[in-house]
Formats: sequence, structure tokens, C-alpha cells
Amino acid sequence: MEQALQESIEVLHVDDDPDFAELAATFVEREDDRFTVRTATGADEAVDRLEEERVDCVVSDYEMPGQNGIEFLKTVRERSPDLPFVLFTGKGSEEIASEAISAGVSDYLQKGTGTERYELLANRILTHVEQARTQQELEEREAHLRQAQTVADLGSWKLDLTTEELYWSSEVYHIFGVPEDESVSYTRFLDHVYPEDRDTVEAAWTAALEGAEYDIEHRIVTDDGTTRWVHQRAEFEVDESGNPNSAFGVIQDITEFKQREQRLREERDRREALFRNPTDPIIEFEFHEETPIIVTTNGAFTEVFGFEAGVVAGKPASEILIPADEESRTRHQEIKQQVLDGEPVDTTVSRLTRDGPREFLLRVFPIDTTDGRRGSYAIYTDVTGDIG
Repeated sequence: MEQALQESIEVLHVDDDPDFAELAATFVEREDDRFTVRTATGADEAVDRLEEERVDCVVSDYEMPGQNGIEFLKTVRERSPDLPFVLFTGKGSEEIASEAISAGVSDYLQKGTGTERYELLANRILTHVEQARTQQELEEREAHLRQAQTVADLGSWKLDLTTEELYWSSEVYHIFGVPEDESVSYTRFLDHVYPEDRDTVEAAWTAALEGAEYDIEHRIVTDDGTTRWVHQRAEFEVDESGNPNSAFGVIQDITEFKQREQRLREERDRREALFRNPTDPIIEFEFHEETPIIVTTNGAFTEVFGFEAGVVAGKPASEILIPADEESRTRHQEIKQQVLDGEPVDTTVSRLTRDGPREFLLRVFPIDTTDGRRGSYAIYTDVTGDIG
């Protein structure tokens, strides 16, 4: 017998004749060393064994006290719809076979004389267990794929170009906000494409049908009116003439990526505007465990405070700018907490410069950095001569 399965195969043989059950178990186990056959003399005992033990296949007689083989099969199917079940009986008839098939039997064999019946039984058990395990593995893989698609906001689709029939995976329905019981089509998909992006999407699709790569980012509008960004890729299958007849693609929700990208652009533009030839010293901070760390400074900072940007980068503000007196240190803590609370600062402070202590108007603007940390820009305007 081919070694089609690597794991052990646990068989439960149910027969009211214990001597025959043990004999059958011995012959079946001889056919393949992966078989382990345990026996039960009735349905009640077998149900208890099914609850307590791992069983890969049930082999059952038909005529037994209490429940017969068909009634026992129905009990098993209520608990384990996919468990292989072989009816192995000396009482054979078309009526029993038909009833067994209707109840969901996996196979039906008549007992007989000679060892060839046990060889056949062993082969049938092996076949059905292999099929059941393959189906279970397939279902697990499909479940893992669905889970992975959900985690990655990634769905798959397939379009029949002849019938225009469109298939969406569950995650595609989720991305578009469409109930899974609703039918979809390419036209329905286009209805969800953001109006300003529709021409671009149709042009990319037309080009793809002529051989171009289909790899596109665009916006969609979900059923509840939410605008989202998606990334699509597709490959085409062709007929014997080389004409595309179907397309298989994946679609990923990239809304969060686009939002981060937009925030990064806005932050870059804001930073460039702040640092473009200002006359006031500017410092960019980033908070690490509530400690403001200097990220960079502009040229005016070097002129006023005497430190190059590369020297102060990565150092706490308190080491560079804050005077050592208790009042200045206390005021620094108050300003820091205000910024951590997301509030802007507009106050007068004393700071040490290359020319000694001076008074500044300090304006601090809290920001969120691209990696989610709290940060800020601090602008110092010298008002020493204005205070009096």
C-alpha cells in the first residue's frame, strides 16, 4: 500500500461481536503500520470513545443492540459531519446501502471470508482519511488566507471577460463596504471609483487588455460615502488565439499609507517654510519619554546661541538652553508639560546665548512626528531691548 499519509491513523471499529472486531483490527493493522484500531461493542460505548479519544475513521457493523449502524451513523454525523464512516456489515441489501448513503456514509462494504476483504477495508479507510485530511488542510489554508487578507487589508477578485461575471473575496466586499450577499460586476466596481479617478482607471484597464501592466492606485467611494485609497494589480489569462478571456487581481486598502504620506508632505512643507531664511532661531524637538530632544536647528540658532546643528542634535534641551537657576528649570518643566498636552506656548523666557543671558519671546507649536511621537517647533524672538 502506498504511504500516502505520514501521520498515524486512529480507527474505531464498532461491532457487537468482540472476537470478530479484534480479528478485523489485527488484519487491518497488518496492512499498514500507521493503523491503530480500537474496538467498541456498541454505539453508546463508541460515542463515549469519540468524545474522549482522537478518531480518524469509524468502521461500524449494521446489526447491533441499541442503535443499529445507520442510527449510529446519524448520531456521529450530528457531532462530526466530516468524520469518515465506513459501514462494514454482513447484512447487505440495496435498501440498507441506500439508507446509509442518505445518512452520509463515506463507504459501504460487506463482510466476507478471506483476508482480501480486510485489505480492501484498509484501502478504503486510508482513502477516506486522506481525503478528509486534505479537505481539512485546504479549509485551514483558506481560513489562513482570509485572515491574512483581513490583516493586510488585501482582497482578491476574478473577472470573466466573456460573461462579465465578477468574483470578489470577502475582504474586497469589506474594502468597498458592500454586503457580501449583493452581486457585483465591473460596472458596479466602476460606480464605486472616485469620479475624478474614473477616466484614469478605465484608461489603465483598456491598456491592460492590450498587453500593458495593470498596476494602479486610485480612490474609491464606499457604500457609506467614505473615500478610500486602493492599490490594484492584475494578470490576464488568454485563449488559444492569445486574446484575454479572464483576469485575476488583488486589491489592497492603502488609505492609512496615503494618509501618512500626506501628513509627511505637509510636515515637510511646514518645516521647509519655517526653516527657509528666518532671522529668528528655530529648534525642532522630539519627545523621548517626555524629554524634549533636539532634532535639528536653523542657521540663526547657530548665530545666536553659538552651537552648530550637528553638535546639539540628539541632546536634551535642558543641557543646551536652560539656565541652571531653579526658576528657569521650573518654568522649563511647565512649558514642557504644556507642549505634551498638545497646547501651543507663547511666553517670555530667559536663555543663555553666546553673548550671555537674553530675553526671548518663545513660541512653541506641538506636532505629531511621522512615527507617532510628540514633537514641537520652538521659535525664539529676541526681545531683550523691548523689556523694561
